[in-house]
Amino acid sequence: MLIWFGAVALIAGAVVTLRATDEPHTKDTKSDDTERPVVVDRYAADYVILPQPGRAPAPPANVVAVPDGATRLRVSWADGLPGGVTPSGATGYEVRWRQNGASHVVLVATPDVLIDHLDEGQRVRVEVRTVDAFGQRSRPAVADGTPKVVADRWRGAMTGMYDDFRDPPRLQERWHLSGYRGCVDVVNEHGHGLPIELGCGADLAVLRARQPMTLTAPDASGELGRVAVRTDTAGTGGELTITLAPGPVDRVGVENERADRFEARDATLPGGTIRVGIDTSGVHVSAAPDVPTGTPGPLQVFPTPARGPGVSHLYEVVLTTAGLRVYQDGLAVAVAGVVPTWQAASVLFGLRGPDQRRSRVHVLSAGFTGKATEVAPVHEVPINAGTQRVLDLSEQSPQLGIARTPLTNATSARLVATVTMAAGMDAGGVVVQLGGIRVPAPAVAPPPTANGAAVTVRAEVPAALLGRSGADSITPFVLRAPGANQQVRVVETYLEVTQAGGGTPPPPTLQPGRTPGPDMLPSIDAVLANSAGEPLTSAVVPRTGQILLDLSLDGASNQWETGSIGGVQGFQVWLDGKLAAGLPTRADGPGLGGRHTLSIATRGLARGAHVMEVREYAMDGTERPQSAVLNFTVR
Repeated sequence: MLIWFGAVALIAGAVVTLRATDEPHTKDTKSDDTERPVVVDRYAADYVILPQPGRAPAPPANVVAVPDGATRLRVSWADGLPGGVTPSGATGYEVRWRQNGASHVVLVATPDVLIDHLDEGQRVRVEVRTVDAFGQRSRPAVADGTPKVVADRWRGAMTGMYDDFRDPPRLQERWHLSGYRGCVDVVNEHGHGLPIELGCGADLAVLRARQPMTLTAPDASGELGRVAVRTDTAGTGGELTITLAPGPVDRVGVENERADRFEARDATLPGGTIRVGIDTSGVHVSAAPDVPTGTPGPLQVFPTPARGPGVSHLYEVVLTTAGLRVYQDGLAVAVAGVVPTWQAASVLFGLRGPDQRRSRVHVLSAGFTGKATEVAPVHEVPINAGTQRVLDLSEQSPQLGIARTPLTNATSARLVATVTMAAGMDAGGVVVQLGGIRVPAPAVAPPPTANGAAVTVRAEVPAALLGRSGADSITPFVLRAPGANQQVRVVETYLEVTQAGGGTPPPPTLQPGRTPGPDMLPSIDAVLANSAGEPLTSAVVPRTGQILLDLSLDGASNQWETGSIGGVQGFQVWLDGKLAAGLPTRADGPGLGGRHTLSIATRGLARGAHVMEVREYAMDGTERPQSAVLNFTVR
């Protein structure tokens, strides 16, 4: 399926007419119909056969509305509930409710939605209708719910630490946030836990608790410890990882590796590490090769209910003497035969949104069991090395350094860095060069040896560099390691400074955050296939025969922007600048995407190169359509 995967883009044209002989107009075209809204009508050229709508879809079998705060309801149905199934013909759902005489509606792709801005204590009736690929609606399924504050029932078990993130300015007292600067930011949003903006489209934010989790003596069920987090980051297209590592690591594994690619035994993890990844495909447990195996006791495990973007759920990882268990909202969703060998470990939460899309995730609460441990306050100061790669021990360094200002009032300081591994590098020999001084920087956990794996190191800043006397800067500042090469990157560097007189860490700078745009239309995947429905492997098709245009209009990941999807009136197919097909998808209201297959007789096409474009239009027809383009040749 090489070149046939249609890239989503916004085309420059504003509106077009529906006549098959007309060329598409752009906003720069001087035409009487430049501002005329597009209305997608059913149309097929002689060589095209369109799909036909079937019966109206089935309604959701069940709808449940539960309070999620003073002004919010979490509404789930179908496969968003344990044991639920997707209604026949469903491509999305229409959710309606009334409050104070006003009617509200959202269009969603997933069977799980958060309704906000409700009146506390006022009962709300919610109607959910299944929507099919042609915009046909089912009968409504109904549920009642009352928004109210509900305490975390699991909070009392979190004897080691519990944080409800009601005071983001105090974040650095309890947590270290790792992420690319300028791409991962805590934003100024109130009332919904810790809001983290992932602004560059492929970002991983990692929260590490400064306090370690300690295991306890096993209880009657063999439980040693439990980690819990309530977050919305595992909605469709997003990902949550929960990592337990025997040392204060800031990142683990290979940065761009998604949870569905985790291996059960992963050589990219530090020794002793256990990691749980949760995404749309399910729950994925991986462990370092040296982690002992166990045989989990009998436990009924259920498929993970579907999760909607922006909807928070509770996730728990339970460690036992026989293995590991994972729960979502109290439902057992995974077991694994991995057993910790350590008594204390760092707890990391990895937060990721959909690839190639800016998103905002929230952590509403988190905690773990064990003994509460006092952690000395430190002031965290981000710094940049003179080069973003690790140098060999003998390489010449750039004459770039750091200001000594953060150290002038320090009684002690530690430099923390995360670097990547490469073949031939000795992770046990990392040193930090601070001016003319080289300081050992040992790994904080048994380092992995696999290429690309993250390794966190720490070095104590020499006392000679602390205090008010001394130079204004430290030059050069670089990291070195035996056998380092061009592939060994510096991922993150910062100082942990203990100030004279103590004091709490300064609050993080809260960014204003991005204002959400309008609801996004479903994205377009367009594939050309043979008559059997198999994707073509060549861009050249014979003139005698038939090809299929297989379209998938998917709104699930696009729902991250606003919590709902823009309604679709239909799509058009243009071939070499002329309208070849039009298919409305607004039978009973706005469409929500879905799968469509069009049959195209190649004998109706001229020999030579062709350009096919699929355009998807919003309901008002005045916005620029989403577009996917395919190139092929007829011989």
